[in-house]
Amino acid sequence: MKSPRSILLLQLLAAVTTSAVALLVAPLPVFAQNYQTIDPPGSTYTIARSINDNGQIVGFYLDRPGGTEHGFLYNKGIYTTIDPPGSTLTIATDINSLGQVVGTYGGGGGGGFLYNHGTYTTIEPPGSNSGDLYINKAGQIVGTYRDGSGVDHGFLYSQGAYTTLDYPGALDTYALAINDGGQIVGSHQDNNGLHGFLYSHGSYTSIELPGATYTYLTSINKFGAIVGHYNLSSGHEQGFVYSNGTYTDIEFPGAVNTVPLSINDKGQVTGYYQTSSAIDPQHAFVYSNGQYTSIDPPAGVDPIAFSINNSGQIVGYYSDNITNHGFLATLPKK
Repeated sequence: MKSPRSILLLQLLAAVTTSAVALLVAPLPVFAQNYQTIDPPGSTYTIARSINDNGQIVGFYLDRPGGTEHGFLYNKGIYTTIDPPGSTLTIATDINSLGQVVGTYGGGGGGGFLYNHGTYTTIEPPGSNSGDLYINKAGQIVGTYRDGSGVDHGFLYSQGAYTTLDYPGALDTYALAINDGGQIVGSHQDNNGLHGFLYSHGSYTSIELPGATYTYLTSINKFGAIVGHYNLSSGHEQGFVYSNGTYTDIEFPGAVNTVPLSINDKGQVTGYYQTSSAIDPQHAFVYSNGQYTSIDPPAGVDPIAFSINNSGQIVGYYSDNITNHGFLATLPKK
């Protein structure tokens, strides 16, 4: 059984490997956007994954075609390589407002790590192998680990202690984001499919739209607003925001698939959409105050926007039809 992380990765890879097509929707009002390419020196392939409120960016890059993945931190024009000692590959996945970085690495058994201003700490629930990690400003870390029986469990790492997160009755549980208040969102698998959940103050709440056959949550802001996407019987992916008990659809005009990946504390949402089928090229977008805007770096195609901070800075990647490059898009303050 594939984990939701594997499913989403396969979807992203399928979108990235196709050729560009014309945008099939009418032109929309857009924000002015400033773009900057994010490529560490010597990089032949770059993915920017997360940006904090100080404008610090983390992600990973390849040092040569088909070469080794290295994590990186970009801060005020300076790139720092992030490679835990003994690692053979590194992927940095998230950064908090204190500049603490989390991610995964391979080599020596592999696992998760915390990088805190030059110091590495292994993040690994006992007897397990963990996947992507996410961190809030309090230094609380969430992720997913697989036990010796092949069962996936979510976990919370806080003040040196691990707490296993298993949605009641689930076959597998995946912790996928944490906000600064310690609320956690994720997805769980049972015999009826994949479902979303919120874990808050020791209690689980199901997050699932009526009729959905698949629900995947990706981000939660400090006010508890959650974004994710779901599937109906049509097979198309539909984005949504869940806030205060109400679901609001996120659907880029003319798109058949809309996948939100991040929400900031202002309620701005970013992710990607596709205009005809799951194998067509994608476009990054931002949703703000009821308005949708494409995020299309002028130097490339097929962008995906992974993260947006509270200043409206967005990071992700795009293709130049040869390889991928990270990008920073800055929206003007309103």
